[in-house]
Amino acid sequence: MLRQLLPTVAFVALWPAVGSAQLIPCATDSPERRGEPGCTIVSDKRLPGPLLTPVLWHIDEFPTLADAQRAETPMSLAIVAHGSAWLYSIGADTSNHYGGKHRAVVGPIPVRPNQLYSMMAMSAYFLPGQYTVVHTHPGPEAWWVLEGEQCLRTRRTTIRARAGQGAIVAAGDTMRMVGTGTGPRRALVLILHEADKPGGYTLDDALVFNTCT
Repeated sequence: MLRQLLPTVAFVALWPAVGSAQLIPCATDSPERRGEPGCTIVSDKRLPGPLLTPVLWHIDEFPTLADAQRAETPMSLAIVAHGSAWLYSIGADTSNHYGGKHRAVVGPIPVRPNQLYSMMAMSAYFLPGQYTVVHTHPGPEAWWVLEGEQCLRTRRTTIRARAGQGAIVAAGDTMRMVGTGTGPRRALVLILHEADKPGGYTLDDALVFNTCT
């Protein structure tokens, strides 16, 4: 059964801790904003038209949010996460670094032709064993890991990434993210969701996933 992820509260259920495992909810003002483990929906911006391919996520770091905002375009979004200001930009040009300190390009991200999208910017801080609720998105999701390790479990595959690496999952995949390794996992997150739909949906069904161990 699908449940809509509201813009203000994404992963709405808190489950009790079992050993080292603990569910981390996503919200617009999660504990991650205060330096504690959490998952934050920072902003959501409708993009002006269909995306040109290849769809690449450019990540640039700026000294201040004001600096990032001055570089913002209709295809980008300035946010603050993990103690820095960032500019998330969508563009096909691999040579365009948008200013600031260029940190990464993640992609190509698979999208549907002629589809209108919104870009949802998120940031996450997990300790090993913490995980998200089972969920899905009407559009692809991408991550860039700043610190630590993560493992995305789906019914089809397992996608791992560690500090300095990006990862992508296609639209419609049912998934659960798990913090792995021996230390904190900090990541920047982008969801390109269909503009006329919410950013995602939780699922009540008990599902069997590929393992992260």
